Amino acid sequence: MIIQNQLLSLRMFMFFVSAIGSMVVSFLPIYLQHKGFSSSQIGWFLAIGPFIGLIAQPLWGYASDKYKTVKKVLFACLVGFLLSVIWIFQINSFLWIITAGIFFFFFFSPVHPLADNLAKRQAQIHSVTFGSIRMWGSIGFAIVSLVSGFLLSEFGIGFLVIPVTVFTVITCILALLLSDTKAGTKKINYKDIGVLFKDPTLLVFFFLTALVLLTHRTSDSFISLYLFEIGGNEMLVGWIWFIGVSSEALLFFLSAKWFRASSPIFYIIIASFLYCIRWVLTAFAQDPTMLLMIQVLHGICFAIVFLGALEYLYKAIPEELQATGHMVFVGITFGITGIVGSSIGGVVFENYGGKLLYLLLAISSFIGFIGFILFYLKEKKTESKKLNIPIN
Repeated sequence: MIIQNQLLSLRMFMFFVSAIGSMVVSFLPIYLQHKGFSSSQIGWFLAIGPFIGLIAQPLWGYASDKYKTVKKVLFACLVGFLLSVIWIFQINSFLWIITAGIFFFFFFSPVHPLADNLAKRQAQIHSVTFGSIRMWGSIGFAIVSLVSGFLLSEFGIGFLVIPVTVFTVITCILALLLSDTKAGTKKINYKDIGVLFKDPTLLVFFFLTALVLLTHRTSDSFISLYLFEIGGNEMLVGWIWFIGVSSEALLFFLSAKWFRASSPIFYIIIASFLYCIRWVLTAFAQDPTMLLMIQVLHGICFAIVFLGALEYLYKAIPEELQATGHMVFVGITFGITGIVGSSIGGVVFENYGGKLLYLLLAISSFIGFIGFILFYLKEKKTESKKLNIPIN
């Protein structure tokens, strides 16, 4: 009974953490547009998130290691985030919105990685699958996106501050109910990061993965604005995120049935091609209904490329460097790509519109698709030489 209560608290926590994330990702760009900020200004604001994350995540991770607690660090981040939420919704100046955004993302960017870390550790302790815990985050994201769309369509985008604040307070309370686990004793070693960057194969892998996931991160920042551009509203924004994240949750839940660890690059090739199709279809979407249908590919593409990339990464690097390698992977494919995608994407969207932006994303994913085919063939050739098997 105690174990079930601990897992229930953790699952509820994952639900509400992702629920907050859904409101930030889905509706904050629209809120800022409502406040009078331009698309390029919104892009610069969103670019702060991954940039600050590159700094904040190692710092909070170090605090977790030093004080041997994940729970208390999570609670501290959430309290700081709550204060920044109250601040950021009172601002009308671009300079101040950027300043508040630094604090906003400094406290919020480490929350999801820390929550995932806690979920993984608890899954091991209680002998349950990580997916059975993590899927509640996807469910929370999907459901709250949908409900928020209805509420904001009814009461206006200015109402956003209320659910964000309420959900953050609930998440703070749930954080106090979590069962803590001690963080790992191995601290971040920046020399190890240097070793990883000396491996040319890993560098190519990071570069190609960044080309593909750059498109995903950019679309996350502008899909809501693009939906408005072709005639959507707040309610449809909720639906577009509900559809996308529901397909993601379903694929993660069923991954044991369809994912095979033997050929991870092959899965990334498939995902890269699907991304290319998705962006072309999105660029030529004529109405919100068509865009909603295309959004099914959101979760499918991401789940395939994410599982494939992590599987390859953990096979390619030695066990003692896996934590460091994971940090580098997240920093490049979610941090740096988020900075580039949000900032440049905002300029393209404002000056040339969403159609050109999504055609550029299609080109990027297609280059990644071709690159991964060549990478796959080279890997097979290298593997064959190691096994001394002649290639036909």
